[in-house]
Amino acid sequence: MFTLNPSFPALICLSLLLLFIIIQLVYPFAYYLKLIKHPKQVIIDQNWQSVSIIVCARSEFQNLQTLVPALLGLDYPDFEIVIVDDASWDGSTRYLEDLQKTEPRIKAVFVTEDMKKQYVGKKLALSLGLKAAKNEIILLSDADCIPNSNQWIKYMVEPYHTNPNIEIVLGYSPFNKTTNFVNLVARMENAYTGISYLSYALNKDPYMGVGRNLSYKRALFFKNKGFASHLHIAPGDDDLFINEVANASNTAICCHSDAFVTTKAKLSFAEWFQQKKRHNFAGKYYKKNHQMKLVFFAFSHAMLWFAFFANLFFFDSFAWALSLLGLYWLIKWPFVFYAFKKLKQKGLALWMPIFDFLYVIYNAYFGFITLFGRQKKW
Repeated sequence: MFTLNPSFPALICLSLLLLFIIIQLVYPFAYYLKLIKHPKQVIIDQNWQSVSIIVCARSEFQNLQTLVPALLGLDYPDFEIVIVDDASWDGSTRYLEDLQKTEPRIKAVFVTEDMKKQYVGKKLALSLGLKAAKNEIILLSDADCIPNSNQWIKYMVEPYHTNPNIEIVLGYSPFNKTTNFVNLVARMENAYTGISYLSYALNKDPYMGVGRNLSYKRALFFKNKGFASHLHIAPGDDDLFINEVANASNTAICCHSDAFVTTKAKLSFAEWFQQKKRHNFAGKYYKKNHQMKLVFFAFSHAMLWFAFFANLFFFDSFAWALSLLGLYWLIKWPFVFYAFKKLKQKGLALWMPIFDFLYVIYNAYFGFITLFGRQKKW
């Protein structure tokens, strides 16, 4: 029942709810809209620059047997594949030793456990891969990833040809789809993260990239001394590096579906939580302005839901609160749908109203991990 004269406490709660709804709706208009309107890439044959694909693999023998043929089958005139064996203990080392003898486009780099003693994560392996690469344009992926099409390289490097100022191209990497609920959660979070960092980049404020599908200039890496500023931190070989070197003029995005790189999602919540703990831990080392923007977005989102549930205690304002929440989703959902559609994830948009509330718990938990968690050696 709608009450025309709600009590003063109820009016305060309604006002707070309206305020945070307005703040949250600023983001779709300011950020998502540019991603939605981003024109579809059209590839025109030209004098393509040479490319070095770098993959770091730690005991990924089975995945490499699938990935390598897919990479060799890519449609591009001149590229090499640098695979860094990051102290593997399965059959990867022998496989790569034999492979580079018969395939001239394959270059293997081997890291031993003794070499890794002073390092955490895969930054040593990636640094050695970049040193071994002979080409200026670097294209990164992981061993458990597969390009969506044989045009992957062309789409990812096309921005370098159209704009000489570009030094970084951010790609997108969706998870494969299964019927597992963990898979749904992982795909939802991954798509939402993709919308965020791609939208920020289009708004001339890039703050991260994902190493499963990422490109940058080799000279950019060495000019900024590689991972020197965060070498002591296990994660961050992708997002921390991009956060450090990306700016408004040197970063482009690629969101054509033929340029996506699909990867395997975790099978259990324990594995997924461990993965997200690693990724979120790096967030405390982002530039301060990016930390503030991301924290403010999460805070205002949480306050929206707190203000909504606060109205449950006031009979004379709950109907108004429910109406405001309905209006919020009436405005926001089309933005979410078309942004997800841009990433070929439109089916996930149906779940967004439910996950919107669950993100309060997600942000609170991983925000705590980011602030107070301790690094483990991954």
